[in-house]
Amino acid sequence: MTLWMACGGAPGPSETEGETTAGPGTTAGTATSTSDAGPTSTGTSEATSEPATTTSTAEPTAPTTGDPTTGDPADTTSTTTGEPLGPCDGPRPGPDNTGVPQGVRLVPSGSIKIDEDGAVVEGLDIDGEITVLADNVTIRNVRIRSSDYYPIRYFDEDNVGLVVEDSEIEGLSGDATAAISFANYTARRLNVHGTADGFKADSNVLIEDCWVHDLSNGEGEHNDGVQSTGGAGVTLRHNDISGASNAAVQTGDLGGATIDLVLECNWFAGGGYTLNIRGEGETVPMGTQILHNRFGRDHGYGPWTLDDPNPIIEGNVYDDDDSPILP
Repeated sequence: MTLWMACGGAPGPSETEGETTAGPGTTAGTATSTSDAGPTSTGTSEATSEPATTTSTAEPTAPTTGDPTTGDPADTTSTTTGEPLGPCDGPRPGPDNTGVPQGVRLVPSGSIKIDEDGAVVEGLDIDGEITVLADNVTIRNVRIRSSDYYPIRYFDEDNVGLVVEDSEIEGLSGDATAAISFANYTARRLNVHGTADGFKADSNVLIEDCWVHDLSNGEGEHNDGVQSTGGAGVTLRHNDISGASNAAVQTGDLGGATIDLVLECNWFAGGGYTLNIRGEGETVPMGTQILHNRFGRDHGYGPWTLDDPNPIIEGNVYDDDDSPILP
C-alpha cells in the first residue's frame, strides 16, 4: 500500500508491506468534510480513494467534543434551563451520535503503526489493526474493520494517554478480542460491534458516550461489553452497552482487585447477570459505584451480582418503566 508521511511538510508516497507508520506529528489520512455523505445504519461514513493529506503539527485539527465537521464546540448547558449539563444528560448513544460523524470522508488504508509521541491519526478506513507504541496519541474519525486479535493494540510498551473518539470499530469475527486493550486510554463516542468483547479495561480507563452492541457471541464464547481482569480507576459514563452473551460489564481478579470502578448514567442490558463484579479474599472489589443507570430486563438472573462488601448503589432503574432497582 501507499505510505503518506509528513516530511518537511511535503507528503510523498513510499511502499510498505501492508503497514503504514505515522511519524512525528503526523495526521495520517486527514478527513475532508462534505455535505452529501451520510451515515449507514451503523453510523459509518463513505470511504473514498482520495489521497491522504498530512499536517506537521501534532495538535488536533478538530475539537474532541462538539461537531468535528464544523468545529463548533459542544453545548454544555441545557437549552431549557440554562444549567450545566450533568453526566446523565444528553441523548442515548446510538447510530446517530457515535462512530464516524456524518459528512466525514475516509481514505482506505491497511494496518498502521504509531511510534511517535503526540501523533494524531484521522480520516482512515482501515482494513486491519492500529498498533500504538507511543504516548499521548489521538485517533479519531477512523473506521476499523478487523479480524486481528487486537483491532487497536495498545499495551506492548506500557504507553499512556491514548484517546480514541468518533470512530467505528467492527470485529469481522470473534477472533477480534476487543476494540481496545487494556489500560490507560479514553474512549469517546465509539461505535463498537462484532468483536468478542467490546473493551478490555483493566485500569486507568474512561469510556463515555459509546455504543457497544451486537458482539460476536460465537459458540463457546463468553462475551462481555466491557471486561476487566482487575485494576484501579475504570469509569464507564453515559454509554449504551448491550448484546453480550455473558455480561455488559464483567470484572475478575486475575490481575488484582477491582478498585474504584464507577458505572454512572449508562444503559445496560443482557447477560446472565448484566453486571458481574467479582473477586474474593485479598482481591475482593472495593470502591464500586453503580449510579443512575438504566437496565434492560433481558438478563438471565438479575441486573447485578457484586462481591464488593460496601458498594455505593443509588438511582438505578429499569428502562421500560422507571421502576427502581434496590441495592
